[in-house]
This record gives sequence, structure tokens and C-alpha cells, in this order.
Amino acid sequence: MTDKPQQAAFTTKSRPGKQNERSDISVHFGISEEEKVAVQNRGKKVLMALQKLGINTKKGPVVSVLVSGGGLRAAIACQGVLTELSHLGILDMVTYIAGVSGSTWCMASLYTQSDDGWKDLWKAECELQRRLRENSWDFFIALNKLCKAAERDDYSLTDFWSHSFVYYLTKELMDFRLSHVKHQSVMGTVPYPIFATISQELKIGEKKNLKAWFEFTPDWAGYSTLGYSEPGAYVSTPHCGSKFEGGKLIKQEPERDFSYLRALCGSALADKDIVVQYIKDFFKKFMDLESMQRSVLIAEPDGINLKDILEELFNLMATFQTDGDCLPSLAKLQHTMSGDKNFDEAAAYVTKLTELLSRTDKDEQRQLFHELLIKTWKKDLMEKSHISSYLNFLWKTICCLLSWTWGTTNNFLYKAEDIEDKHLTGGQNLHLMDAGLAINSAYPLVLPPVRNSDIILSFDFSEGDPFMTITETENYCKSCNIPFPPVDKDRLKQDADAPWDCYVFEGEKGPVVMHFPLFNRVNCGSAGIIKEKWKTYETFRFRDYSDDEVIQLLKDSKLNVNKNKDRILAKISELSKATS
Repeated sequence: MTDKPQQAAFTTKSRPGKQNERSDISVHFGISEEEKVAVQNRGKKVLMALQKLGINTKKGPVVSVLVSGGGLRAAIACQGVLTELSHLGILDMVTYIAGVSGSTWCMASLYTQSDDGWKDLWKAECELQRRLRENSWDFFIALNKLCKAAERDDYSLTDFWSHSFVYYLTKELMDFRLSHVKHQSVMGTVPYPIFATISQELKIGEKKNLKAWFEFTPDWAGYSTLGYSEPGAYVSTPHCGSKFEGGKLIKQEPERDFSYLRALCGSALADKDIVVQYIKDFFKKFMDLESMQRSVLIAEPDGINLKDILEELFNLMATFQTDGDCLPSLAKLQHTMSGDKNFDEAAAYVTKLTELLSRTDKDEQRQLFHELLIKTWKKDLMEKSHISSYLNFLWKTICCLLSWTWGTTNNFLYKAEDIEDKHLTGGQNLHLMDAGLAINSAYPLVLPPVRNSDIILSFDFSEGDPFMTITETENYCKSCNIPFPPVDKDRLKQDADAPWDCYVFEGEKGPVVMHFPLFNRVNCGSAGIIKEKWKTYETFRFRDYSDDEVIQLLKDSKLNVNKNKDRILAKISELSKATS
């Protein structure tokens, strides 16, 4: 017996599907009219691929490929999977590719390819290997990009993550935008892409809120349809990030590029302490850059040296975020400020803050630190500086670290009259995060009634429980009254340490799900080797993979496809007959 669906996230005063007069915002069930055209045209390509294999049918099934999160491991494994699916002719039968977290790093790169590039994904795989092997990452390019990003009102730690962590690991920056894929997708020459995130506003505490899923496609971005009773709310993809009020466009902002979208989808926030340490280490690289020290970039007019003060402030905010002892950092900061008349007020406030710290809770401490930042930052220092853009980047990053601000974007539903849920319309901004914090696979975006997949090929690169995405999706579907095949949890629990390479779940209703754990008995051989593989390819590995490690990971991921080619094609053929 299924649980009762949750209260509607979107209660509209207008008929679902009706768009406002500008057609920038839409509230509708299921997929948009633009996506319907893309899917219809893709269906023609799918039909041709089926006929090449001797599968005679008038209509092919909707095949969705899900690629999970998992950092750089997921990005490389995703490339291996898609290359092998392409090589075997199966990718031509796929309608949707939906990615979460690290897999979107691969997806973004592939969707910059031309149609010819999609015909031979081996070239994209070779290019990935070349980038990783040659370490094509440039510190000064990252710095320049960060200074430019900090000019935006919605600068957040996602921008920092994009041009430091994601760029450092993938060795790639992209100015290409998701809306640029629209031509390919509407013609049906490529599978329709779905990039998954979640909204921080709707993810309350540790509860994986059912309403929190936020998708990006070439046509629309927004909150997906939830269950059979709640429509989704969307903004046209080129306008995602622009300012809206009351459903009307107030100020158009440039569409964010793929580099930012990859950071947004893959912000890897599951382990906050590790993330803070990484940001701290990278920030120090910027501060200690040798060429900066030889120039007057840090040494400001009148002998004022901001380097030590900024660095101590950053260390203080990092310590606060990781629940460390802030008193030593405050003492160092006060010592650094003492004797400098420009910071007399801030130094005096440090004394007061030190006395109050032990008598306040976390939220109150954050307010005290915020006031300290206000008293420390001097506008005239920026005006005198020859490197105001650099100082602005440093300062904004410190402020974002204190508030732990990620994925800031303008809320397109701000004061929207057709939406009664105040969680959605009350704030000018919304904050988007890594969907790995939800299910780590984009099942909710391809299941009925959103996209009505007939078969889901789920390639799971998640570290830890190889069946977590399956069991959590089953729970999600029960809560939303969505059909999902039965899951034998006892069997999955027995197989957790050494899973097989493919599991098929099917029932009387809902899609057929084929689940492929990355490391398994077939490509590894034993539980011991599987365990060693996870140590080698751990999610929070911040050093480069060797060329041999990249090649082996590609080989393992491809084997999961190759060994199960006949099972996949047999199931697609069976479902094709059912839809003929």
C-alpha cells in the first residue's frame, strides 16, 4: 500500500500548462511542448536504430540512461559507459541522459560536441585522457575567471568551486551554454540531456525533501513535476538566473555556462569538513602566489598590508564552519590588526567578540562574525587599490565562506502570484546544490508522470552501498504514489559487499530498471578487490589519477555495458514489441 502523496508544492491559480504572456515562466505537468517535439524527433532516430538490429516496431520504448554522482570517478566512468553504449549501437536507442554530480562533468563536455562528435565518442574519450594526462590546468586562468565571477551580485562558493576544484580535476573550462544544445536536441540527433540539482530552500535539515529536485534542460529549468497531482514550475533556460518579480522579467542576466553548471551539479557537499579544507588550501595558493608577493598587488598604499589580515579572516571563517576553536584565530587576527589605525575599530570589536563567543549559539556567532567583516572591510582600500578586482574576489569568498553560500541564483518565482507555496515565492534568491544529497541518481526526473520511461539503464558510480539509489528511489516512489518495480532488499543487503554487474527490477507497473554497480564480481572478481578499487577511486581524492588508473576505470565501466549487451538489447526488443 502506497503512502498518501504529500501536500502540493505548486498550487496554481491558473490552469496547469498555461504560460505567462512573456513565456519566460511556465507551470505545467509533465514535459514542455518543446521537449515533446525533441522526444518525438528522437523517437524517429530510435526507430531507425532498432530497425538496423532487426527489431521491427512502429514505436520504440523510451529508454533513459541514468549516470550517478561520484566526483572525478563518476566523470571518467560515465565517459566509459557512454562510449561503449555508442560503440554497441545502444546509445542511438536512448531518449534521455540524466546526470547527477560528477557525471554531469562528463555530460557537459560531451554536449559541446557536434553531431559528428557524437557518432564517435571514442574521440571524446581520448581527449579526456589527454587532458588528464597533460594536466592542462592553468592557475592564472582560474584566478582571472574568479575575479570576473566575483563581479556578479550572485557570486557564491559555487563560482569558487567551479574555477578551482572542478577545473583542477577535469582540466577543462567551457564557455558553452546548455541552451546551445537546443538545436541538437530538438532535431533528435542526441539524447535529451537532464542536469539534476536540488534546492537548498526545500531541503530542510537531513530530510530528503521530495519537492527539492531542480532540473536543467536545453529548454527549461525548474522544479520538476511531483507525482500525479502536482505540476512543475519552470523558467526558460536562457533566463535562468535573471531577475523576476511577480512572474515578470525585471532584469536579464547572462545565462551561466557549462563550467558553472558542472560546479552547481557537482559541489560535493556531503562531507563539509573536507570541502572546507580544500577551499582553505586553494585559497592559500591564491594568497601565497609568488608573483603577488614580488609586486604591489597585496601591499596597499600607505604601507597597509592586507595579506595577513585577509588570511587570518579566512582561517577564522573556516574554523567556524568546521566547529573548531575560534579563540586562537581571533587572537592572531587581533595581533595582526593592532597598531594599524585603519583597523582600530575592527581590533576593538575582536575584543568584544572574544568575550561574547562562549555565551552565544551558532547563529548568533555567525552574526557577530558578519559584523566583524563589515568593520574590517574598508571601501577606501578598494578605491585606492590597483587590484580592486582581486581584492573583491578574496573578500567575497571570505563572506561566502562565513554564510556557507552555494549556488546563489535569482528566484524566478519571487512574488509569483500563481504559486501559493511561500517557500518558493518568498525569497529573492534560491540556492541550488548537488543532488547527491538527495538520491545521487536522477530517478525522480525520468519516472512517471514526468517522462514516462519504459526502461531505465542505471549506471551507479556511488561509493558505499551499491543499492542505495535503488532503495531510496523505491521509498520516494511510495511517497509520491509512483509505480516502481518491487525490490528484494534482503537480497541486495546480502550482495552489498560484492554485487553482480547487473540487476533487473520489473513489475506489473512502472518501468523496467536495469541497475549496474560500478565495481562488482564480474569486473573485479572478489569483495577484496572491490574494496581496494574503492580506496583507489575514492570520491574525495583531490590528487590526479595516473594514466593507468584512468585507463583501468574506463575499462571497468565499459565491461559493465559490454558484458550485458545482450540483456539490454533483449529487454529493449521485448518492450518494443509491447509498444508496437
